[in-house]
Amino acid sequence: MSLGGVLLTGDFNARTGTNNDFIDCSQQADVLLVPQAIEDTLPNDMLERQNRDTVTASWHREFLDLCRTTGLFILNGRTPGDILGEYTCLSNKSFSIVDYFLTTVDQLKGVKRLKVNYDEKYSGHKDAHSDHRPLVLTIT
Repeated sequence: MSLGGVLLTGDFNARTGTNNDFIDCSQQADVLLVPQAIEDTLPNDMLERQNRDTVTASWHREFLDLCRTTGLFILNGRTPGDILGEYTCLSNKSFSIVDYFLTTVDQLKGVKRLKVNYDEKYSGHKDAHSDHRPLVLTIT
């Protein structure tokens, strides 16, 4: 079943660390006698997700389960403009990634760029409007 064109975004309050947002069947392909599982794990042109925030906390299990069960992929850390997985939240305590863009595999080809805005008037200091950095996604 296909979800069609889905784009989900927001502050999910989930620090996912380096955990996969998909079910990796490649390790079980031989055991399950499903050789195509190795090829079906990720689209060929999708980058492996990077994340500068290696901590897992808050709602990470539920958030990653949402991705795994619906086939939504995290764009942060695997999209041009944000291939390192830049921090999206700058609180007094720490830096983290909790703001995400998610989409379905059939929409990936339309995703061109994800930019985490570093403009200090929006975030990152005591007079800023928010402790979250604005994210800008360019799609066609």
